[in-house]
Amino acid sequence: MNSINFAEKIKTTEIEEKKGQWIANEKKEILCDGYFYDVTNFISRHPGGNVIKYYTQRGEDATHAIQQFHQRSIKQVRMMMKAFKRRPATDSEIGLDEAVLKKNRALTEDFTKLYLELENEGYFEPSYTHNILRFLELIVMAAVGFTLIKCQSNVAKVVGSILLGLMQGRSGWMQHESGHLSLTGSPKLDRIFHALFFGLGLGLSSSWWASQHNRHHAMPQRLHHDVDLNTMPLLAYNAKVVKNAKDGKEFWIQYQAYLFVLIDTLLVGIVWCVYIHPKYVFKHKCYLQLAAMIGHWWLISHLGFWPGLLSSWVLSVYLFLNFTLSHTHLPVTTEPTHWVEYSLLHTADVEQTPWCDWWMGYLNYQIEHHLFPTMPQFRHPLIKNRVKALAQKHNIPYYVYSYREVLGKTFKNMLDVSRHLNDL
Repeated sequence: MNSINFAEKIKTTEIEEKKGQWIANEKKEILCDGYFYDVTNFISRHPGGNVIKYYTQRGEDATHAIQQFHQRSIKQVRMMMKAFKRRPATDSEIGLDEAVLKKNRALTEDFTKLYLELENEGYFEPSYTHNILRFLELIVMAAVGFTLIKCQSNVAKVVGSILLGLMQGRSGWMQHESGHLSLTGSPKLDRIFHALFFGLGLGLSSSWWASQHNRHHAMPQRLHHDVDLNTMPLLAYNAKVVKNAKDGKEFWIQYQAYLFVLIDTLLVGIVWCVYIHPKYVFKHKCYLQLAAMIGHWWLISHLGFWPGLLSSWVLSVYLFLNFTLSHTHLPVTTEPTHWVEYSLLHTADVEQTPWCDWWMGYLNYQIEHHLFPTMPQFRHPLIKNRVKALAQKHNIPYYVYSYREVLGKTFKNMLDVSRHLNDL
């Protein structure tokens, strides 16, 4: 490297460092209930992670995110926010067109009214009977699965492995419930259950899940915000996530519709289990989660190689396939979007029937779940008509598909994305 280039590199580095310092020192505010709150010094201490940064951008409104993410601790949150410097927000500062502001305020009024009605009617209260029944189901499935795997018959081993994989997947539904603090009604207890269900049931870190899942819920299908869109290089649910044309022509993307069930889901599960999650718990000293994860793999080690592999594959397909059905075939966005519109335009419900409620652990009600993430999920079927009425009043579509229909949409979308990228 010659002296001129070296000098230019030093100068560029200094400029970048100063730019980073300016960004760090820039005031960061969030909009909530018509006021801007200064959160510059709070961002790094936010218990929910850096998702709060999303709401410091122009045009964003954190009102419903604060209201719904912190539903069980809203009084403490409001008290804490009193310590922040605040100022009234003018329409020009919010950064949205007058027509959009008017629409958003009407949506906010009706959504808040519905939320308060549901809260007063007890829809956010947990059911211990329901939780115990779901927990007993896991115990029975685990006991039967282990027993069958220990039989001499290969048929029994296969059935046992499948049953054990489904049990782990259904433990995933329970960890999801506790991760949203909607299991017991006690955030402290729910976090403990979350670590146990996710650690013992799946061998994964609950804290890692929370740090990622909060960002998905904040802005579903939002490019550069929703981490569920960060699926490269294995998958591309939307062509816009592919940074250059060459990446879109790679083997994994071109054949994603065929590889998804056979290989991709298991590969992701393995990478999570052997690298991403262990690295996270060691880095963040999550020792309860580490103990639960070790317990999971100690149990799995007693299955034998191929029963353990088969059960892991069943688990991966069961969870990841059902996860894809409610979002991946829907459009992405780059624009500030109202909380209600995120839920109605970028998520979909799947077959609102008892069998599908069981099969998908009530996550077939993604619209309701994204509107009210801390509501116990078994209550979502009870509110679907009221949510649908809200959508109709504001002329917003309410997507609900049969299980068979949404499977077709999901895989057709994968094929369409692959073909589009191949033609670029």
